[in-house]
Amino acid sequence: MKTSAASAIWAVEQVAGELRETYLAVAAATVLLERTSAGCAHPAVRQARRSGEDALDLAGDAERQLSEGVRRLRADAGHQEPATIGGLVEVLDAARDELDAAAARLAQLPARITGAGKQLLDSHRGDPATATAAGQWQRAAEQLDLMTVSLASAVAALASYTGGLSGAEPATT
Repeated sequence: MKTSAASAIWAVEQVAGELRETYLAVAAATVLLERTSAGCAHPAVRQARRSGEDALDLAGDAERQLSEGVRRLRADAGHQEPATIGGLVEVLDAARDELDAAAARLAQLPARITGAGKQLLDSHRGDPATATAAGQWQRAAEQLDLMTVSLASAVAALASYTGGLSGAEPATT
């Protein structure tokens, strides 16, 4: 696959990832709207619900179109000239940079989750549901910590590998 096609695929995959994140936010807002407006017949609320559902349908279709385009390009890659070492290093470096950025974003989340759990526990002492939710949030924070460590490991491995490919560092096995 040529470097320009690989870069374009990478860019579209990043957009698709952001689209999925936005989809989840819209889905959550739509569920909240549905729950709080159950039984409400006001035209503005009905329009908001319909528009939210339409947005979700459109986002799903857009994501499918992006994925299908990427799939077609990857299938066609077998018919193109092999990538150069420089092109491979460029794509792997881009992947490494994205993983590193994701690790940096994720590293901030556990403290926020823990803080929210502490705030919840402080405001609802002795409530079993609150204690259960806070415990689940703490486990999620721990999982995100582990995810950050895994991403850091992936970043280090890619840096070592591409350094060896490019000749900047001794090759690793």
